[in-house]
Amino acid sequence: MKKTDGVPNESLLAAALDLMKQGGKPLTKRQGFGRSMRYSLPNGESVRVRTCNDHILIVLGDKPSGDAKLNIEGTDWLLVAMPETERTPGKVKAYLVPTRVAVEAARRTHQAWLGTNPNTRGSNTTWNLWFRANGPAIASDFASHWKQFLLSGNADAEQQVSSDTGGSIKAEVEAARLRISGVAGIPPSAVRITIDFGN
Repeated sequence: MKKTDGVPNESLLAAALDLMKQGGKPLTKRQGFGRSMRYSLPNGESVRVRTCNDHILIVLGDKPSGDAKLNIEGTDWLLVAMPETERTPGKVKAYLVPTRVAVEAARRTHQAWLGTNPNTRGSNTTWNLWFRANGPAIASDFASHWKQFLLSGNADAEQQVSSDTGGSIKAEVEAARLRISGVAGIPPSAVRITIDFGN
């Protein structure tokens, strides 16, 4: 099956924020630098949002050993958003997982993988958790393992704007709409942009 460009992170983020709002847990963006996707729940607890097109949560450690600091640590919750069908616009699934649960799963599955004596040259710092059932046996089917964390509701992610549009106005407007929806925490369909060419 040919892989497409996938769904833009901004669109997945907007859909995840919409699902949280539908569930009565609207998120507020926390101050941060760069592309930080940290938010606060109404009760003040912190949430880190991670988006993935391929139904894999990629966890990075600062070193290959089991006591590594992981890039999913530092918040109370981890909100993982993905298209229902990998790399395809449309319905989005999101899981609100306690960070301690995600960290434990990443450490446990990584240690089990190391126990198979893989040829890593001792420097593997990428620890993946597959949501699909056909990933490595020790780290797959997290869609089932974490089904209690799956958010209810309906939210859609829109298609990636192709970079070969030649700078068309339609492509520019669509890209701006996705950026605005991500910043505002609303679905892209709620963003309306009007251009007045009369002046």
